[in-house]
Amino acid sequence: MGPVHVLVSAKVTAEQLARMRAVDSRLVIHGEPGGYAIMDASEVDHKGIDYPDERPDVDVASLLRQAEVIIATRIPMRLLEVAPQLRWLQFTSAGVDHLWKPGLDAGTVTVTSAKGIHGVPIAEFVFGALLDDAKDLARLRRQQREHHWRKFLIHELYGRTLLTIGVGEIGAAIAGLAKAFGMHVSAFRRRAGREGVPAAVDEVVVAAGLTSALGRADYVVASLPLTEHTRGMIGADVFAAMRPSALFVNVGRGRTVDQAALIQALERQQIAGAILDVFEQEPLPADSPLWDLPNVLVSPHMCADTPMYMERFIALLCDNLGRYARGEPLRNVVDPKERY
Repeated sequence: MGPVHVLVSAKVTAEQLARMRAVDSRLVIHGEPGGYAIMDASEVDHKGIDYPDERPDVDVASLLRQAEVIIATRIPMRLLEVAPQLRWLQFTSAGVDHLWKPGLDAGTVTVTSAKGIHGVPIAEFVFGALLDDAKDLARLRRQQREHHWRKFLIHELYGRTLLTIGVGEIGAAIAGLAKAFGMHVSAFRRRAGREGVPAAVDEVVVAAGLTSALGRADYVVASLPLTEHTRGMIGADVFAAMRPSALFVNVGRGRTVDQAALIQALERQQIAGAILDVFEQEPLPADSPLWDLPNVLVSPHMCADTPMYMERFIALLCDNLGRYARGEPLRNVVDPKERY
């Protein structure tokens, strides 16, 4: 039982590195606060807030060659060639479809995700946006700027119906907050029955009842992963079945939605508006109509990005590091066929 070389390519703190090193004496953690960039600059589409800065003074190539475990936000195309000892890859995100590289298809490297840490911040973001819309805070801010004292009717979430498409970790957290607001909660999923469905869900909907459920919902919230079953699943038929007063929210994956159909529904006012954190193409192209539609809120795929994100991730990671060192099953293993 020799040492396990772990390469950290994620923005972590010195304290978080210390917690990793304390998990097991066999773990040799190669990292520093901020993490090591493992992709050539030409491969990095955008750095955002989560990808490390390049360090020309660090021999990253050697670290990759000896790494048995890599903790990463994104990976290079030829990862398995440059990291021949790799046995386990831990991503910092829940969805890995957009990060997947062909070499991972064979399943020779165990891939794990950060599923399970996103429910709280995403559910809060959704309800922040729903409250902003219901209370028309934009109008209040506008009136304040103009020094206008003018009353108007606002709306309540209480008693309204929310349909969540997807009842995983995020859908469950959204359902819990909806119930706390006194809403009626419906949840769509592929199989019937309540197994694994949170108590906050009042009604489970399957395919045969989706059209009817869409017609009753004031808010339709999608939190789907991207798989072969969900790609383009939310299309023109879904928007046509929704009420003209309903809002559509997507905090799952952009490519689960037919974006052209969504834009058409918004432009034709088939639905009242959309709150979007994810898109078919990211970053959202500058010429996308979504930027300028008055009934759309564009969020740059950031609704889970809070200071607590990495804290929750490190707790999950340290548990998995301990499991790996002891030879126990890892949490959140990704199916290489489903990529989820």
